[in-house]
This record gives sequence, C-alpha cells and structure tokens, in this order.
Amino acid sequence: MSRRKFVVGVATPEGMTASYAYFMPAIAQGFDRDEGLEFSFFYGGEPGATAHSLCEGACDIACLNTIVGFMGRSNGLPMVAVGSKARRAHRYFAVLPESPIRRLADLKGKKIACDFPHIQPLAEAALAAEGVEPGSFAWMPWHGSGMKITDMIAPLRSGEEDALFIMDWTDGDARAQGLELRHIRSRLLEHIRVSSCYWTTENKLAAEKDILTKALRAIQKSLVFSFADPEASLRAMWDIFPQTRPSAAGREETFRHDLEVLKACLEPMRIDSADPDSRWCAIPSAEMSAWQEFLLKSNIIPRELDLTKLYTTSLVPGLNDFDAKQIRQTTTQQHR
Repeated sequence: MSRRKFVVGVATPEGMTASYAYFMPAIAQGFDRDEGLEFSFFYGGEPGATAHSLCEGACDIACLNTIVGFMGRSNGLPMVAVGSKARRAHRYFAVLPESPIRRLADLKGKKIACDFPHIQPLAEAALAAEGVEPGSFAWMPWHGSGMKITDMIAPLRSGEEDALFIMDWTDGDARAQGLELRHIRSRLLEHIRVSSCYWTTENKLAAEKDILTKALRAIQKSLVFSFADPEASLRAMWDIFPQTRPSAAGREETFRHDLEVLKACLEPMRIDSADPDSRWCAIPSAEMSAWQEFLLKSNIIPRELDLTKLYTTSLVPGLNDFDAKQIRQTTTQQHR
C-alpha cells in the first residue's frame, strides 16, 4: 500500500541526533504507517532559516520556538501553529554552579553567549523584563556547534563568558559531561508555558488538515512511547539511522550521554496537573495572547498580529484520538 511521504522539519544541522530521538518510535512502532504516512526529516539548520524553508515547501511541519513563528509571521511568512510542542520553558539562562550570579539582574555588564543568534531577541526580552536593557551586557560568540556545549565549557570556566542562553538539549549535554549548570530563573520565560510549537503553512493547513492531524497523532504516540521507554527510542534511532550507531568500544558512554540529552528534551513536553489543558498539542489562547503582549512590549514584533491566523486548535481533538495507556503497556510488554 502506498503511503504519503510526510516531512518533519527540525532546526538542526544535517543528521539525526538524540535531541529528536523521540520521533523514532513513530517509525519503529509503525505509528506513521498506521496513519497511512511515511515519516522523513528535513534539517533546516538555524531556526529562522528553517522557518523560511517550511514556507518554501521543504517540509510539511517544522518544530520551532513560538517566538520564531511570531517573528516569521511578522515578517510576512504564512506560518500557522497547529499544536503546542513544549509546554513549559525549554530555554534557560545558565551559569556555573559556583558563579556569583543569582538573578537575571546580575547579568548587567556581563558577557553572555547564545547557541543560535536568531533566538537572542527572546533572551533580550527576558533580561529587559528584569531591568537588564539591551546594550547593558555583551553578546559573545558561541564556540562550536549550537547542538553541543563541549567547546563552551572552557570559555565559561575561564570567564570569557559569564552565562549561557541555551536549549534543553545543550543542558542535557552538559549534564552528561558531568557539568550540572545552574539555571537563573526568569519570570517571563516561566510565565508563558507554550514555548515551542508545530508549525505549518496556511496553504497546507487549508489543503491537508486531515493529513496534518494524522501526522501529529503519530508524533504524540511516539512521545508517549518515548516518555515510557527513552532507552528504546535511542536504540530505534541507531536502527533507523545506522550512521548514529556508536562503535562498540564507545557504545555505553555514548548511550549514557544521549539518554541525558533525550530526557532533557522530553522534560519540557511533559503534561502535568498544572497544565490548563491536558490534551496533547493544546494551545491555550491566554498563552498566545501573553506571547503577543510581551513581544510587542519588547519591540521584537512591530505591530499586533491577527492571532486567529497565527495558530489554530482545530486539529487538537483529532490528534488526541488514541489510547495512551495502551502504548505505555506496549513498552512494558516489550521488556518482558
């Protein structure tokens, strides 16, 4: 039976990594095939470039920070959020455990590095909300790949940088390397919970609403499986993308490292009792209004956007039409 190829866009350099291993059960367990789909991946690199690629037809959906969608829409890109992805902050200001920096206000006059420059406006807005205006601190270069923290550890320890603005996967990478970074709390980032979304285009939503619903349902099944058995998700990545399989000599160390990264990436997507809507991919209207208000106030977007065009919740009921309990039981049975 022929299946519709469905391309998921991710804002990373070329090649699958543990940061997105939670997509693997969709393929390994056949969740995509159950929906008549065949998943593949597009690697867009930097978030802004990925947004443009989405609108040029390189992928069917893209996983991007909520701020990237607002900025893209403000710049004329016909992006539409069709579901929330991360349900709480997945970006953090981080410092060494022994750093004297305790509050965001302490970053005035300091040096900060950000893994992806396109996300710097979000950091600037969070800092401004606590009295640290643009120009009162210095942006420093990120050493190496934004996917990894390895080349940033020495500059942080030497004082070349005082703090980092990083993603969940970078935090997990640090933890796997024995560095437990300390997060500096941000009232703004903690207040607005929908920090990333699944984005598509206006034309694709109009023409393929049913296909998008099916794809998101397969992805949420994959998430449920990954939460229950992240180890199996990593092994599935090795099977589906053999180039990610480490050598036998370094397999145990790589597995331990990648598991930390995967768990760090899963954590912001967890649904708990504090969520106003417990359905997968729910987008509370108050959250999107709060985003708009803060982006306007911070001059990240120049004018108010029509939120009815920026996001939709119409796919949420259909993509939640599956038995999560049954999927969790499947992971238990596979271990017997």
